[in-house]
Amino acid sequence: MEDAIKRYWLKPSTYNTAVGIYATLPFLMVPALFIVNAPYGRFAGKLGVDWSLSGKWSWSFMEVISPIMFGTSLLFTRPTGTLFQIMLSAAWIIHYINRSIIYPLRATSMAPIHILAFLASIVFNILNGYTNGVWIGRHSNATDAQFWIGMALWLTGFVSNIHHDTILFQLRKINKKDDSNDKRYFIPRGGLFEYISCPNYFSETMEWLGYTIATHGSIPAIIFTVSTAANLFPRAWRTHQWYKQQFPDTYPQNRRAVLPFLL
Repeated sequence: MEDAIKRYWLKPSTYNTAVGIYATLPFLMVPALFIVNAPYGRFAGKLGVDWSLSGKWSWSFMEVISPIMFGTSLLFTRPTGTLFQIMLSAAWIIHYINRSIIYPLRATSMAPIHILAFLASIVFNILNGYTNGVWIGRHSNATDAQFWIGMALWLTGFVSNIHHDTILFQLRKINKKDDSNDKRYFIPRGGLFEYISCPNYFSETMEWLGYTIATHGSIPAIIFTVSTAANLFPRAWRTHQWYKQQFPDTYPQNRRAVLPFLL
């Protein structure tokens, strides 16, 4: 049974079909997410029917799918263990340990996640982890200047993501200490929040852009970077509009949504 699964997992036709399906996702995400708010976080419960799941548990489950698929792909492909493969694999696993375990543990609370967003994320993470894991397992490019520039950009994005998550967590703690039943909102300050409304989204896109540069242009990594932007940029634009509605007189006019000075 295990050998049959492994053979199917590594078949070129299986991989190529998965990449083909994966490549269509960004083209579906952008128009859909500019029309409908992805139903999680501050936009949870916005689809009319409240089929929501526990925020922390559902987030952890759907995010952990990606490193499981990635790790299984590495196990099956048996990479030679070059520095290129080790560092890119480590970057992937570190990111998803943070996203699936550390992030929900650090959060004081997480809004419910609609079952449609939950299922869509599982499908995305299956394709994402599988295709990128197989590619890394089968390839080993040079650890040249491009590789190190890409890894430095990945690390910068990763650290920036954690930093700006921390700022948002601190605001949630202030809200949680409030004894009143009315939820209060605050304008985030510090770091890239002085320039954009969603530096966490900007930082995550930076991570995967750096990762793609380090791979020397892996097709699954390119799809992941484009998918990340396709998912997060429309959400950032909607979040930016939400902040301006919440704070019509005090929200900084010079802030952009997700790209400093541009968007």
